[in-house]
Amino acid sequence: MRAASLILAAAASVIGLVFPFLLARQPTGLNQSILLVMMAAIAGCFIHGTGFRPAPASLRMVTAPWLTWPTLLGCFAILVLMR
Repeated sequence: MRAASLILAAAASVIGLVFPFLLARQPTGLNQSILLVMMAAIAGCFIHGTGFRPAPASLRMVTAPWLTWPTLLGCFAILVLMR
């Protein structure tokens, strides 16, 4: 599961950095809000993928793959459907 989180986060980061025009053609407030949530999900995937385990239970819950994977994939879906 950790490898999948790391691969998903790396792929999302590469797409966001190398091909930003694929994610948001028109710079609108909605696109920027979705990109903000997507970057938080990418950070959570990186945290889980590297094996870091935060001490507070709230941070462990936020970086869990059952929350970050659907959030990241949902953001991609929304950005693709908004085109």
